[in-house]
Amino acid sequence: MRTHTTVIAVIALGASIATSAQQPDPAKAQSVLTDTRVAIGGRKLDSLRSLGLEATVQRNMGNIQLSSDVELLLDLPDKYVRSETTSGPIGGGSTTGFNGEKPLQKFNTGGGGMGGMVIRMGGPGGAVTTTPGQKLSPEEQQKVDRAMVRAARVDLSRLMLGWFAMTHPQVPAEYSYAGEAESPDGKAYVIDAMDADGFAARLFIDEQTHLPLMVTYRAPQPRIVTAGGPGRAGGGGPQIATAGGARPAAPPTPPTEEERRKMREEADRQLQELQKQPPAMADYTLYFEDWQDGDGIKFPRKIRRAMAGTTSEEWTVTKVKVNPTIDPKKFAVEG
Repeated sequence: MRTHTTVIAVIALGASIATSAQQPDPAKAQSVLTDTRVAIGGRKLDSLRSLGLEATVQRNMGNIQLSSDVELLLDLPDKYVRSETTSGPIGGGSTTGFNGEKPLQKFNTGGGGMGGMVIRMGGPGGAVTTTPGQKLSPEEQQKVDRAMVRAARVDLSRLMLGWFAMTHPQVPAEYSYAGEAESPDGKAYVIDAMDADGFAARLFIDEQTHLPLMVTYRAPQPRIVTAGGPGRAGGGGPQIATAGGARPAAPPTPPTEEERRKMREEADRQLQELQKQPPAMADYTLYFEDWQDGDGIKFPRKIRRAMAGTTSEEWTVTKVKVNPTIDPKKFAVEG
């Protein structure tokens, strides 16, 4: 797949997309997508009802590099959970996703740490952030829940476009043929996917293998604020808030509980101020590489996410299970 890596790199740097028609061509798009789904798994893919995936993820957050073990469980049409355990300077665990119209969210204390620093990060893609302990009215909570579920479905749909050439069923996209991208190493079909609620992504498919190469989209940049500094000996630690909550991580030398409370409040105040401003938008690219046969379908074993041309995540997929039986407790909604 080294050749394909070169192809998509050139395309990402601005290779021209030639369009033969002025109007979108849904029929051509469906023809290309049908061939792609046949190449990925044919009837096995058509019968997909659930998916289990395990991966190691390397993530760059400024000058900090994090390593995570990730498990994704998908039970169509309306259940999804992503469990992540992070090691490195900011440790901890998180569970996110949705069960129908209810969001799944849980953050756990982990080991490792960075002294007494508190970090708040508003996630990309329209993630919702609320102050820990904030009391919401039923109407406000419902609005937050809808936004969190929508954000999770949208992010999952971007991955599913690259895995299966289709979005999540709760993000019913319409597809149109946008043209052909060319580089010295080959050509790619270009398919636009959009839905009525603002989802938009562009899928590039290799013309020789009919396998997805990359997905591009535009979304808000993460918002990061920090407060505090080195703490004292003991446990406790930094906080990361994404998609509506905080995930504490315990360093070896924390401050007192009162000092941590003040740092959390300061970080929350800064993030709330940031969220009053229009978000800075960025161009993102998901790359899908090293396709391998497994459990009846082909699946990319290497996935990269880049923001504004700089790699922010690298996935190494270690296990893929098609149509596993998933324990319903995995999708339990707390509270």
